Amino acid sequence: MLPSASGTRIRIAQQEDSVAIAAVHAASWRGSYRGILSDEYLNEKLESERLSIWKRRLGFPKTNQYVTVAEQESQIVGFACAFGAEDELLGTMLDNLHVLPFQKGKGIGRKLVRDIASWCDRDYLAKGLYLWVFEQNVPARHFYERLGGVVVGEANWTVPDGTAVKEIRYAWKNITELIAATQLQGAIAARVRRR
Repeated sequence: MLPSASGTRIRIAQQEDSVAIAAVHAASWRGSYRGILSDEYLNEKLESERLSIWKRRLGFPKTNQYVTVAEQESQIVGFACAFGAEDELLGTMLDNLHVLPFQKGKGIGRKLVRDIASWCDRDYLAKGLYLWVFEQNVPARHFYERLGGVVVGEANWTVPDGTAVKEIRYAWKNITELIAATQLQGAIAARVRRR
């Protein structure tokens, strides 16, 4: 039985969160992408690269950027980053959704998706949401499918370590339905925990 995310607080990221976000980002990639990306990259280059990205993103944010963090006991355990109306047809791009490996399965990712979807619904009405996920990241793909994500494309991405990885694009045309799906999945998880 997994603990719930009820003790998790979602808030907008601040510039001073860059180090913690980079650490979560690196830990998530190491936990999810081992065997997909090179060990050298994951072990030696990843943290400094992620820190550089998050210092830039939080220090000089794009006008359509929204970054939110999940905290437990004042510690960042997950985050999400989206860019509003990034695609004319598909709407907002959820560029990052990461939770510390030992915190997965507790509803934190679902809470972060709900927060991003609510932001989209509020600030980018009538636009959808989409994301890219590595084809080999089966747990993440199942998570998005449970939330009603539909495969709408695929592409190859060359990762900073030079590895070419196939990505799958998931999309939600209706943000209200995505918000409802995050609530439904939360209710299902709560029932399972009570058993």
